[in-house]
Amino acid sequence: MRWLLVTYLLTSQLFAIGFANGLKIGEVDSTSATIWTRLTEEDRQEKFDKINGGAVPGAPGFITVVVWKDGVTDKPHSQSHRNVSEADDFTFQYELDKLEPNTKYSIEVEGRKALSDVPITLSGVFRTAPAAGGDSPVTFMVSTCQCFREMDDPVNGHQIYKSMLGVDADFFVQTGDAVYYDREPLAKDITSARVKWNRMYALPNFRDFHRQTPSYWLKDDHDMLKDDCWPGQQYGNLTWEQGLKVWREQLPMSSKSYRTFRWGKHVQVWLVEGREFRSSNKTADGPNKTILGEAQWQWLRETMADSDATYRIYISATPVVGPDRKKKKDNHANAGFKYEGDKLRKYLASQPGCFVICGDRHWQYHSKDPVTGLQEFGCGPATDEHAQGFREKDRVPWQTYFRLKGGFLSVAISSGEKPLAQLRYHSVKGDVVREITFKR
Repeated sequence: MRWLLVTYLLTSQLFAIGFANGLKIGEVDSTSATIWTRLTEEDRQEKFDKINGGAVPGAPGFITVVVWKDGVTDKPHSQSHRNVSEADDFTFQYELDKLEPNTKYSIEVEGRKALSDVPITLSGVFRTAPAAGGDSPVTFMVSTCQCFREMDDPVNGHQIYKSMLGVDADFFVQTGDAVYYDREPLAKDITSARVKWNRMYALPNFRDFHRQTPSYWLKDDHDMLKDDCWPGQQYGNLTWEQGLKVWREQLPMSSKSYRTFRWGKHVQVWLVEGREFRSSNKTADGPNKTILGEAQWQWLRETMADSDATYRIYISATPVVGPDRKKKKDNHANAGFKYEGDKLRKYLASQPGCFVICGDRHWQYHSKDPVTGLQEFGCGPATDEHAQGFREKDRVPWQTYFRLKGGFLSVAISSGEKPLAQLRYHSVKGDVVREITFKR
């Protein structure tokens, strides 16, 4: 036993590596998924709290990902082996295919500095989506706006990630502002931008949540450069192209930033891109001013026309219905993009079973557009401290619910001939503070 302990200590000193940023399971559908991880110098970030902004430095080496159909450990479904380097911040992404619908899979990632080393390992689990014809109930969660300096648990990270595990959801959507480059300490170059991601996703609540919850991410302004940004801008020495690179390397992502996923017979979600194709805020409003861009508009029309899902859920980083603060100029809910906003609300309202879920706003709300009847559900920020910017007196009659607190939104869609959508607003501790039924 003493010999084993000495061997372990020597090995850990010579080959100190780990997966401080855990693993993430993204872009899951009925037959595919993307696995993400990052090799680091240590397996936890505690000893780096006072240096590097709390982020664990990456480490060169080799990563192996093994995936099994749950319960079939003697025969891996898939296996990948690759070395990682500084060029991509020592991150690794592996695209799985040929999976079975509505099936549980186990993951193990192995890290080594050299191929001859004994590996350090980390495990995870996920379930694929039901096939398009599968009459299964589906539950998912949505959150937005999580700032490192406004954490409600400075040791473990945002409480909502622990609370959300209690929902037993099929998947999770983070709608943007996952990090804030323009909040102290500022991230004005590619190195400090990476630190923002690495310190946030090394926190225990994040690690535990993402290794067992399939997730999708949308980007917003603070994830790219700065507040209300658009293509071609720069933040200090951080260019637009570098902002895109960091985003794509730090998360398990599809090749296209806008995409749609089917979860059984009743649920299809559209995850739209609101930053890469937008016009400048300074452009005069009209037919040529856009957030979505022509190609994304065409894709939206085609994919919604092809869908026979009971509920068609449009998820946006920014509001479509609102109301929003008058000074905001970067979303469809206000005057800055009114022409396209009117067109979008009219189009979505014409789609059977369609409603909008949005992030960005630092309050929870439910609104029904007085012109088209389109309904929007704002999920609210990740902590109570982050709740700000709107007041009870700012409400309009068609905003039927408003809560200036943090938390998250869960959506439970039942099965059967006439399934209902139950939308629940949760506090940061997971308590249900409001429930709204949407039915087609």
